[in-house]
Amino acid sequence: MDLSFLSSLQDTAGPVASLHINASRDAEDADHAVAVRWTKAREDLRSQGADEPTLSAMDAVVGRTEGVSGPHGQVLFAADGAILLNVAVFEPPQDHLARVGPLPDPLLYIRSQRTTVPYVLAVVDSIGGDVRTVYADGRTSTRRVEGEDWPVQKVREGAYHHNQMQRAVDNQVADNAGRVAGAVAAEAKRNGAEVVAVAGEVQVRGELRVRLPDWLEPRAVDLESGSRAAGSEKSPLEEELRQHLQQRAQAQVTEVLETFEQGRANRDRVVEGFAGVVRALQRGQVETLLWSSGPAETGVRLWIGPSGEQLALEEQELREMGVQEPVSESAGPAVLRAAAATSARVVLIPQDDAVAEEGVGA
Repeated sequence: MDLSFLSSLQDTAGPVASLHINASRDAEDADHAVAVRWTKAREDLRSQGADEPTLSAMDAVVGRTEGVSGPHGQVLFAADGAILLNVAVFEPPQDHLARVGPLPDPLLYIRSQRTTVPYVLAVVDSIGGDVRTVYADGRTSTRRVEGEDWPVQKVREGAYHHNQMQRAVDNQVADNAGRVAGAVAAEAKRNGAEVVAVAGEVQVRGELRVRLPDWLEPRAVDLESGSRAAGSEKSPLEEELRQHLQQRAQAQVTEVLETFEQGRANRDRVVEGFAGVVRALQRGQVETLLWSSGPAETGVRLWIGPSGEQLALEEQELREMGVQEPVSESAGPAVLRAAAATSARVVLIPQDDAVAEEGVGA
C-alpha cells in the first residue's frame, strides 16, 4: 500500500475528522438514506471534538459522489474548516465509521479498498483503446487513445488489390495498438503498475502485448471479457479483473509472510510487536511494515511529535528526543504516518493470517 497521500494531510493544527460513510446510490431513497447516515455521523464526530467549521465543510460534500453509481463509500478527512481528502471508494461500510484525533486515520481509507495492487486496464479494438489507471492508494484516472479509423476493415476475398489492402489494414491496426501500448507503458511507469490487464478484441490484444516494453510484458494478463462496443458495460469484465487483482494481492501477502517467518526463524531482519516496530521506525529501518487490522487495533496508544518519524511508547522518550509537546495518538494513525514518512512499504495482513506479535511486525 502506497501511503504517500498522507503527506498532504499533515499541515493542520486542529483535530482531524476522519469519516467513512455509506454513500451508495442503489435505492430510490438513496439521498434520504445518506442524509440520515450523515446526521448520525455528524453527531458522532461532534461528540468526539470536531469543531463546527469543520463539520460545516463536510456538510457541503458528504453524499456528493456524482458520477459514481451503485454500492460505494465515501472517505473524508477534514480539519480547520477545510476538506483535506474527499474520495469515493469501492467498499461502503454498513453505516459509517468516524474518528477525531490529532492525525487522519488512514485505516478508514485503506480498509475501504478492494485491492492495494496498482494496475492499468486497457480495453482495445482496432481503432484504439480505453485506458484506466488505478494507483495503490485508490486514485483513478482514465484516458481514451484513438488511432486512425481507416483502413481497419479487411475487404472480401477477390476484391481489387486484395493483398495490398490486407497489409494496409494489418499495419494500421498494429499502429493503433502501438499507440495504446505507449499510453499503457507511460501510465504503468507513473503508477508503478503490478498488473497490466488487456481486454477487448483478441487480435488487437496480441498486437498490444508484443509492443509493450520488455519490463512490462511479464505483468500483462489477458482478460476474456470486455469490449469497447455499446452495451459492453454488462459484461463480467470487472469481476474477472477483480479476481486477477485478488490473486495478485494474496500472492503478495503470502510472499511477505514467508519472508517474515524466515527472518523470525533466523533471528534476522525481523521485529514484531509495537515496541520493536516503533524502535525500527524511529531509525528509518523499516523496509516492509506488516499490519493486521484486527489484532493491531486493540486500543494501544503512542506518543507523537510534529514529524512522522517522531513516535514513541512513552512521552518522556519523545521529550528526550527534543519534542517539546508530545501528543497521544492511536497506534494505527501514528504507525502508518511514520511508515509513510520513512518510505516504508505497508502490507495489510488479513486477521486470519496474522502471525506477528500484537498484530504488527516489520
